[in-house]
Amino acid sequence: MRRDEKGNECPETLGEYLDFCQAIGGPDCEAVRFLNEHIARNKEGRDAKVVAADSQMRALLMPKL
Repeated sequence: MRRDEKGNECPETLGEYLDFCQAIGGPDCEAVRFLNEHIARNKEGRDAKVVAADSQMRALLMPKL
């Protein structure tokens, strides 16, 4: 885990974001499909580090849940 803008722990990898989205939206939600596509295209897969700020990731993923 990494820290967000306020110092709270937040996901560091695509896989960690995927796990959270699956827990909240279920395995068939749009956020999970989106993340699975990115994981499949990335050579590091689930372990790929996210460079975007957590607030940006939330803004991207929450509407897809």
